Amino acid sequence: MTTSTVELHALTSASLGPDDSITLYENPYTALDKLQDASKDKEIESSGDVNGVDWRKYEPPAALRKAPTVKSQILLDIIFSSIENVKTRVEEEERLQKEASEEAERRTAEEKHRAKGKEPYLPVIIPMEDSPAESSSNINAKRTVTPRAASDFKMSGGSGLPSKGEKRRKFGLRNIFQRSPEGGETSAAGRSREALRHKLEAKILSFDAKSADPKTQEAIEALRKSKLFKTVDPDQLVECVSCLDDIPGKDTVKVPCHSYCRDCFARLISAAVQNEQQWPPKCCLNQIPFKTVLKNIPDDLKKMFHERSSEWEIPISERVYCHAPDCGVWIKPGKISLAKRQARCERNHVTCTICRGQAHGNNDCSQDHDLNLTNLLAEEEGWKHCISCHALVEHKEACQHMTCRCGAEFCYVCGLRWRTCGCTMEQLHAIKEAAEARREQRLLNEQADAEELRDILAQIEEFERQEALRLEAERLEHERLEQERWRAVVEERLRVENIRRQDVEIKYGQLRDILDDLHELQHIMADSKQEDDARDLATEAELQKKQLKERHQAKREDLDSSMQAKLRAREDQYEKEYAARAALERQLENDYLQQLREFWSDKDGGEERIEASMQPLRQRMDSAYQAWQRWRDDQLAHYRDRLEDERTVKEEFMYSSSKRMDAAYLDKEAELARRIVAEKEWIQEVMQERERLLSVMEAQETEEDADSLYGLELDG
Repeated sequence: MTTSTVELHALTSASLGPDDSITLYENPYTALDKLQDASKDKEIESSGDVNGVDWRKYEPPAALRKAPTVKSQILLDIIFSSIENVKTRVEEEERLQKEASEEAERRTAEEKHRAKGKEPYLPVIIPMEDSPAESSSNINAKRTVTPRAASDFKMSGGSGLPSKGEKRRKFGLRNIFQRSPEGGETSAAGRSREALRHKLEAKILSFDAKSADPKTQEAIEALRKSKLFKTVDPDQLVECVSCLDDIPGKDTVKVPCHSYCRDCFARLISAAVQNEQQWPPKCCLNQIPFKTVLKNIPDDLKKMFHERSSEWEIPISERVYCHAPDCGVWIKPGKISLAKRQARCERNHVTCTICRGQAHGNNDCSQDHDLNLTNLLAEEEGWKHCISCHALVEHKEACQHMTCRCGAEFCYVCGLRWRTCGCTMEQLHAIKEAAEARREQRLLNEQADAEELRDILAQIEEFERQEALRLEAERLEHERLEQERWRAVVEERLRVENIRRQDVEIKYGQLRDILDDLHELQHIMADSKQEDDARDLATEAELQKKQLKERHQAKREDLDSSMQAKLRAREDQYEKEYAARAALERQLENDYLQQLREFWSDKDGGEERIEASMQPLRQRMDSAYQAWQRWRDDQLAHYRDRLEDERTVKEEFMYSSSKRMDAAYLDKEAELARRIVAEKEWIQEVMQERERLLSVMEAQETEEDADSLYGLELDG
């Protein structure tokens, strides 16, 4: 019975709960015979599952986290990180496996879809969310296809849907205008977005939709109904960003990023025109358009705004201010004479554009370096100034009579007006000869200076060549010394590195020995824990079976006593019924006898007549009593059989619960066996990961100074 019950539970425990049982009217042994073959097949399959346990579905054993004998921080880090690394790898493998399975399912579905053959394409029409009246009008509009709509239908591939480029443009507009500011937005981006919104809104509002085709009308209507455009109620209150007062929208000044009341906006512009550091007027680093400024400021401020705009648009180095301390105004470009290099302010103060001081009249500015160099050259060449326009004039040929381009006539020798002097041609020739002599002397001086410069350059070149040779010799000697020093340092470092690597090898050898001892200890702890779990499971099974057997025995005794009590109660009930029936019959018999006596009391042979009349009544009553006794015996027999059936049912319940308990513990034993296999696999994987981590750390520590051996940077 033990073998059959175990196999029966192994087959039924998966579908039966702790309070379930097999069919009440089915013999458990018959069911066991029916499921015998399936039980054997499942037993073989379960043994195969134990060999192929998916260890990744189990948690690692707790012994892997215990390291009572390890004090090294390196090993402690490896011990705990190895488990997390294996978990991460397992999760990544499961994710890749899931993706691969999904990809395979997708390909299978695509292949099935292609195998079905091509089906006719039906466009999907998504209706707009309009009112009932509008929807009916839209349906009628959709039924009417204009020639332009038909051409659009052909260009989009005949599908009746917008093309990819059109969808991309629509989604682009939606992303621009419905972007959430929670992700952050620069002021320049916000200004560009608002400008684009205003431009698009102006075009949509000015577009004549009646002349367009129905599709265009529907699109424009949808844009107008959407939240793309911000329609501001003129009477709606808007908060001023400066004074924080609520004012009507019609009295606000809207800049690219905020709104101002007119007084605060005027103060903002006044502060901007008084300090160049605040120019041009901005809000949140966004420049306020000049058109908006001029539209919303008083007239007196407009004048100052125009002046500051004209002044501050010119670079500071090119601006000219009046030299007078009590004036100091900016002189507009129209008041500046480039030929005379003078600027005149509105109060007629004349300022030199070169030195920014008072104008010099007909004299030259001392800070005009170009003019000074020109005068020196004119003095050497003998050039003269015109008596009228002071332009430089050079004599080429003929007499000393000179006529300037301004019309003035003067003598080239003395510079006086023509015909007011007595200069001769000999004086003119003397002037030109002196200029020629000065020119030749200047050329000789320049040649001498050039020769001297060449000699100096030659000396410098020779010095630089000798210095280069000396430096090259020093460099070569320095390189030789550096090579010897480098070689000595490398040899020393190689020696130190060999010692260090030996120390690293010894250290990690010791760590491996400690790790091996820890692994052996963890193996022992894991095996001990598994043995304890198996022992606890067996002890728990025996205890539960014993307790269940005791409960079943107590229940059977209760069933026996309850059955006897119910039978006695039923017999007592029938006895009471019989006593009541007998009393009733006696009463009937006495009443009938009394009636007979009253009838035959005065007649002869009355007693014989009474006895003869009572005899059939007594016979019928005896026959009824016997029939009732037979009925009572049958009822008691049926009641006893029903109690026996109930007892049998409860016995079957107890039998089923006993078998379920046996099968449950068999499942627990199988699960424990699978967990043991998974934990052994976990231990193997984690220990391999620890070996790998230790090897990686050893390699890193061994090679950490490898670059320093071949890339030395020695101090000179």
